[in-house]
Amino acid sequence: MNHKKIERKSLIVSSIVNGLSGTAGLAVYIMTGLNALLLDGVFSLIAFVSSMVAFYISKNSHRKTTTFPQGLYFLEPLYAIMKSLATLLLLLFAVLETSATAFAYFVNGIGHTMTTGPVVPYTITMFLVCMGLYFYNRHMSARLNHMSIIIQAESKGNLVDGLISGAIGLAVILLHFIPISGPLGFLHYTGDFFLTVVLALISFKEPWDGLVISFKELANGTIQAPEIHDSIYQILETYLDDHTGNIEIHIFKQGMNIRVKINLHNVQHEIVRKLLEDKQQMLYLLKKKHEYISVEYAL
Repeated sequence: MNHKKIERKSLIVSSIVNGLSGTAGLAVYIMTGLNALLLDGVFSLIAFVSSMVAFYISKNSHRKTTTFPQGLYFLEPLYAIMKSLATLLLLLFAVLETSATAFAYFVNGIGHTMTTGPVVPYTITMFLVCMGLYFYNRHMSARLNHMSIIIQAESKGNLVDGLISGAIGLAVILLHFIPISGPLGFLHYTGDFFLTVVLALISFKEPWDGLVISFKELANGTIQAPEIHDSIYQILETYLDDHTGNIEIHIFKQGMNIRVKINLHNVQHEIVRKLLEDKQQMLYLLKKKHEYISVEYAL
């Protein structure tokens, strides 16, 4: 099975699980009115829609056109950027939404106790489902030598979704041990706000890191993943080790596409000829690990 087929298989599983999770989250939100569950459900539905978009991108990014003769690989980091931004905006919206409820209680004394209902069994189930999907996508990413920024974005989203569900369940369980007439009784009215803020702080790092890495890929920066960099260097060193003093190697990654640029400075003509002769064998070995890779020499 080639890399793109593995990627698409992972995305099909993700879209099905995210669609079911999002629908369940919104159903429980309607029953309880707990805003943190709205965040959880909408996050899953965004993941469902984005998985379908990612499937289309995965199917078409390797195609070459007259406008983009090297392929449409830039769509892969662009997708990851948009998903990271959507996640960050959703977290911000959730904090602002629940802030209004907390403000009304602390300033005006207006509020309603939180309705928990079926929250605990729902959040336990969703935590296990999301973490299972997270480890599944991590496994699929490893099968792809961590080449797919789309699957990496999916797994980060699964982790955030799982943390959101787990934190909601834990908070609701703890709320049962807090007397409403005690010093922490205000949490029965404003716990939704504090919970959402904590979730936003916990979840912020994953989409932010994904945004930074994806932007570097979109801008055609050098490769950021050390494991991919090292696996390529191990093969290149076999052919270039004797001439490293006169050679510069730059590895660029955009989506699943890798471009290796080897700059030869003041290298003797017979060495250049030997490297040209070895290029096909070098490329053959590289393609065993990285299906969409090219090598070019620059004098």
